[in-house]
Amino acid sequence: MATHKNIPDNLVSTSLRPGLEIMLRITDLAFGGNGVGRIDGLACFVPGVIDGELVRVRIRKVKKRLVEADLLEVTEPSPHRVVAPCSLFLSCGGCNYQHIDYTHQLRIKENQIREALRRLGGVGDPPVRAMIPSPEHYAYRNRITVHVRDGVLGFFAAGSNRVVSVDQCLIASEDVNSGFKDLRDSHPRDDDYLIGEKKRYGGFRQVNNSLGEILKEVVASALLPEDEARELLVDAYCGAGFFSHQLQSLFGRVIGIERSVASVAMARRQAEPNEEYLDGSVEDMLHAALSKGESKGTTLILDPPSEGLTEKVVESIMERSPARVVYVSCNPATLSRDAKRLSQLYMIDHVTPLDMFPQTAEIESVSLFKLHS
Repeated sequence: MATHKNIPDNLVSTSLRPGLEIMLRITDLAFGGNGVGRIDGLACFVPGVIDGELVRVRIRKVKKRLVEADLLEVTEPSPHRVVAPCSLFLSCGGCNYQHIDYTHQLRIKENQIREALRRLGGVGDPPVRAMIPSPEHYAYRNRITVHVRDGVLGFFAAGSNRVVSVDQCLIASEDVNSGFKDLRDSHPRDDDYLIGEKKRYGGFRQVNNSLGEILKEVVASALLPEDEARELLVDAYCGAGFFSHQLQSLFGRVIGIERSVASVAMARRQAEPNEEYLDGSVEDMLHAALSKGESKGTTLILDPPSEGLTEKVVESIMERSPARVVYVSCNPATLSRDAKRLSQLYMIDHVTPLDMFPQTAEIESVSLFKLHS
């Protein structure tokens, strides 16, 4: 097959339109999983490709500032390309990276969080550590949401509410796939269904059991050295005390804040005498909780939803200025935005990314923010 070595990295086409087929050099992978090439100065996004590849694509959509295209052929494959084990890869919207060897997946995600902090967070030299791999690359999910629409059971197609019929999921655990089969055999009505492992757990837990335990260790290590004052730990978005219960022995007092009444009740049942759990929103309760201790002796843990921190939460942090902020994030973009908002008082000491979701584009990370000296 011809290698097309004469194709420039920045291909120029004078008549971009849907349906046009072109050759494209992929120069990067964006957060979300799509490859990026350049056409007429516009970024062209293509699923199912790898950085460095030369591919033939068909333009699907032309927008003012970007182009979307579908992959037709990989002309020069990356040495990191592997055969995706799932026949529904790229039809089902769940996985983005099954076609990439696992070591390179880690490298891609590590670079994506570094670039987000640089471009969106204004961090000149982001102190991003090597990504911690998942012990399991498949069969790791302990829960999963499936959808039934018009009698079809499965997952949503990428960027669509159309349900792709699925018999089993390769990234789900054996227990979850067993539950998947049981649900299908019950002929469920149209709805959304959460399938979880049969083993009972107390409150919220991470979707990847083994990586969840490593996450606890990473958060704990961010609290070192041990000679620093540890008067108060405030655990915002604490769930049922996933981090608080693990860390309570290191602090004189622990205050957890969680909106879920059921999770707070569970946290209270498992609490030690120095733990207190508040039922309500972080926006309404954070300032008062941080006021319970002196700034130099206070550590704040943040584990917000993917939308990141609200303005009111940022204001409370800036006003009360805890000495350390440990930020657990599942979205590099909102982490970077929040890092920029906090930068007047805080600097990022380090960022540790963890691969909580192998084969997908999701990125988990733990960042330690310290007050400027």
